[in-house]
Amino acid sequence: MEKNRFLIYVVFLLVSLTAAGQKGAIKGKVFDGAFPLPGAIVQLNGTQKSASTDFEGSYNFTGVDGGTYEISVTYVGYQKNTQRITIEPGKVTVIPAILLSASSNDLDEVVVKENSRRLSEAKALNIQKNAINLVNVIAADGIGKLPDRNAAEAVQRVPGVSIERDQGEGRYVAVRGLPAEWSSTTMNGNRIPTAADEGASRATAFDFFPTEMIGYVEVSKALTPDIDGDALGGSVNFVTKTAPSKFTVDASLGLGYNAKSDKGVYSGSVLVGDKSKNGKFGYIVNFSQWNRNWASDNFEARRSGDEGVYRLELRDYTGVRKTTGFNGGFEFNPNERNKFYVKLNYGKLLDEETHFKHRIRFDKFNTATNTGRIELQNIYNELNFDFYGGEVGGKHIGNKGVFTWSLATYSTQFYYGNVPDKQNNSYYSVFFKQDGVGFDPAYIQNKGNGPRAYWDSDGGYMNPDNMFGYLSNSNFQDSANLMNFTTLELYKVGVKERDNIVAAVNYEFDVNENLKLKVGGKFLDKDRIATFSDEFYNWTGAAAVPKLSDYGQYNILQPGRTDYLKELNTNIGNSFGAVLSPTGMNQFYKDNFSNGNLTLSESDSEILENGGGLGRNFNVDETHASAYGMATYKISDKLTFLGGLRATNTNTKVSGYQFDVTPENPDGVLSKVTKTKSYLSLLPMLHLKYTPEENTNLRLAATRTFTRPDFGYLAPGGTYLAADNEYDGGNPNVNPTYSYNFDVMGEHYFGRLDVVSAGLFYKVITDPIFMDTKQGDINGHTGVEISQPMNGDNAWLFGAEVSGNKKFDFLPGFLSGFGFQANYTFTKSKMTIPGRAGTTSLPRQGDHLANLQLYYEKGRVNVRAAYNFKSKYITEHGTSGLKRDDVYYGAYSALDANLTFKISDHFTIFAEANNLLNDKLEYYYGDDSRPKQVEFYGIRGQMGIKWSL
Repeated sequence: MEKNRFLIYVVFLLVSLTAAGQKGAIKGKVFDGAFPLPGAIVQLNGTQKSASTDFEGSYNFTGVDGGTYEISVTYVGYQKNTQRITIEPGKVTVIPAILLSASSNDLDEVVVKENSRRLSEAKALNIQKNAINLVNVIAADGIGKLPDRNAAEAVQRVPGVSIERDQGEGRYVAVRGLPAEWSSTTMNGNRIPTAADEGASRATAFDFFPTEMIGYVEVSKALTPDIDGDALGGSVNFVTKTAPSKFTVDASLGLGYNAKSDKGVYSGSVLVGDKSKNGKFGYIVNFSQWNRNWASDNFEARRSGDEGVYRLELRDYTGVRKTTGFNGGFEFNPNERNKFYVKLNYGKLLDEETHFKHRIRFDKFNTATNTGRIELQNIYNELNFDFYGGEVGGKHIGNKGVFTWSLATYSTQFYYGNVPDKQNNSYYSVFFKQDGVGFDPAYIQNKGNGPRAYWDSDGGYMNPDNMFGYLSNSNFQDSANLMNFTTLELYKVGVKERDNIVAAVNYEFDVNENLKLKVGGKFLDKDRIATFSDEFYNWTGAAAVPKLSDYGQYNILQPGRTDYLKELNTNIGNSFGAVLSPTGMNQFYKDNFSNGNLTLSESDSEILENGGGLGRNFNVDETHASAYGMATYKISDKLTFLGGLRATNTNTKVSGYQFDVTPENPDGVLSKVTKTKSYLSLLPMLHLKYTPEENTNLRLAATRTFTRPDFGYLAPGGTYLAADNEYDGGNPNVNPTYSYNFDVMGEHYFGRLDVVSAGLFYKVITDPIFMDTKQGDINGHTGVEISQPMNGDNAWLFGAEVSGNKKFDFLPGFLSGFGFQANYTFTKSKMTIPGRAGTTSLPRQGDHLANLQLYYEKGRVNVRAAYNFKSKYITEHGTSGLKRDDVYYGAYSALDANLTFKISDHFTIFAEANNLLNDKLEYYYGDDSRPKQVEFYGIRGQMGIKWSL
């Protein structure tokens, strides 16, 4: 109660300060037609006061003496605008909207009417140019020039930013080669809950949020004290669209094709927004739907005991993904001093997946008969991810300062749909096996851990070129008559995370013409509930064990079998026989689950009752309380300083389970356990911006940031997965990771929309967290791959970044439409892991990251091709210190293309293609001679039409 009273007193005090004094204030907006121009520099001539417009094109000055002034607005690519204004003491003077005109007709990206959205690059470059800190920005109309369909994909073109993919689509965002969980990904300045999958990471997945909802993307690589400080790599902020200045309607419809699935892709969106004539009311509502058939071909080579492959999994996925997005924004401006707003957001990802897995069991090889086993796993599930968000807030302009506040709540949930039914919603699998399959004995060795297939780089026969030649009979095909049922699996996961309260207040005021102060605070209260079980049911019925052929009416030929992994020039898919359709899987469940034919095998299952799943059944309650103060001081016309301190206190309580096996309790005892952790993070941040002339900037920054341990790291228990022979456990004592960050960046703007920039950055990282992976024994299981989080010794990361943007508008005629954008980031890191000899790189840090866009923009035509590359990096460190035991994510390249043609003032047609290179996603041990996982997604594309009123 005392805390609430204190907060109320602070708010009233700040509001009072905002309205106090007899000096005047100025408020206004800058537009290009109906659309705001962010990043414009507004100068109050005759004073040292200047301001940069925000994402809504708004600016304000406070603490201005009464009188007549001249105000000027400058914007890259636009003509300078100058007006005379009169300020009355004690009042807020509202300047009529300032409309800027392009500095040359050649700058128009399309043949435009007044309502066209011009110069998307200009919007991004102006914000970047005029910011004090290091920031990159993408505008919504810039995103629309490339076939990026979700929020994560929208930022992969930014210098130093990369994405991690799931089924070929962007999912997580990483900055400067560091892990996604080491960067902050936010919506409208607030981190959102992270229950995006079955894991327990703090990385935010953004594949659920369509690009149509985004107004701007803001990437801050050196933070300021008014930004949440839990970001070692940087902060990526997605700003949702807000009310336009006049009635606006946009709609789009697209139809396409996915080559791997040989089925269709469909998308549609609509946006409606307006503002009242008196400017007091405004709204925007937009809705988006993207449905796509998808498929992927995958193989995974499983280890157990040593580097030999005991099981080769041939995986074939098909499915339908549906992404739904909604964005609503409403604002009320009762007078010139006050503004109130409401933001509502919704996102949903539904993935209906059918998956057939052929498991080649080298460990079941019989040397007497030269035969082994093939297992068939039939899988069907409906994966759901739901996001809800709501925010209310206000902006209040006084004579001396500006007070802003917001109150938000967010919720995310990951769960499986009603498969096979409502009581057992799960990742549902039905297993069959066929023994006596002839294997080529040249592939098999026994080095003391049982039969294995070893890669030739480890002294074996198998290599990536001959790995599918293990069958002694090249004409072999699985037989439904010989496939016997073994197990029914219900893999159950539920994760719900809520940020119940996210409250923030900020107050900014001018001390004098050269010094501006800003103070504020933020409070977050969150909870997270994670449940898990992996249940295996064996046959105990009186009748004979069913064969796959017993469900012959539900047997189908595996979709895509004939071109399975065709990229690797193999015909192993011809060995795939009949599989059980999803309808047949559901029928098998109905026939056998509830009548005694199937019984839970506790010894094989991961359930709490037998000590399984401990690391994935836990609850988290956490609060973050932050306060900051910062000053912006204009030392001279050319030099500006920004500095301050952010203090954040984190309190975490994790409640889970512990399972103890003792001589007195040989069957084990399950007990609840709770761990707490509290820490204060002090984060100083300093920035210098030097502008020797109007088009050149040099920035220096020294900051301290941190990242909290992933939720799963703090879990008091652990999980053993029998199917994978892997154990993942938590470590409640793991510490947060901190970093001292040093940045220097120079940039020069020339031509109309051209820029070149280059810089260096260096990070000193303390207590980096890594997954300590080793093979050993646990809970009576041998040869288990054990992974637990640990804090490593101090680490460092060095990087260099260069980027450029050039349009060849100096060339004559047709050639003047060509241009390019390119950027390259180099990073290098070193860390020491206790118990491991030598040094290694940070997890998920790739040395090279590059982007190249070639484009043609002239008149009604816009054509772009975008190439993206990220080099290999380590995902898990082995403890032997040998490179061959580290798990790498291989180098990855992607090429996308987009074409738009404006056929009239209101209609535009488009065509787009993704993943034109169809590069493989690859994980391997040490180098690519020991593949762990390889996956292909195929090319997809669509074409359609956009309409704007």
